[in-house]
Amino acid sequence: MVDTSTAITDVIDKLEIFKLKDDANLQRLKEQIIIPKHSKPTKTITLIKLFTVDFEFSNFVSKLLDCLNPEVEIRISLSFTMSEKGRLTYVFPIPAKPFNNKCRIIRNNEDKAKFLKFCDQFSYKELLDSAFTSRNTKNPFAESGYVPKNIVSVTFWITKWSSP
Repeated sequence: MVDTSTAITDVIDKLEIFKLKDDANLQRLKEQIIIPKHSKPTKTITLIKLFTVDFEFSNFVSKLLDCLNPEVEIRISLSFTMSEKGRLTYVFPIPAKPFNNKCRIIRNNEDKAKFLKFCDQFSYKELLDSAFTSRNTKNPFAESGYVPKNIVSVTFWITKWSSP
């Protein structure tokens, strides 16, 4: 599911990393699965994938769904860069603002199919635009001069309940 050899330089170039150095510690961003070590009955696994040029979002979602049994909640958020007059800014993914809010709960195979169909509909540009505009319903970026540049990573928060 993750490739630990993939680096941030596979997603954005060194000049962009240099421009973003004050904004985010991008060198620490890597593909990983974070499994909570607590003993609470509800656990959320965090899966981070770097959005490389050969990353196929819907294919990855399909493989992920094959590994999961309902009932499960999957929230998806994208990190991305945006630019204003040549100044780059890194925008972190936020679990409270998933772009798949309407289809995040998977109770059965029908929900799995709907979830996959939802994810299949997005091109790279549509994913980037969705991430850019979904950060705030009032869209503070509108008419601000900010332009979305690149998707950096996709984060999946996967919650499985012990007794849903």
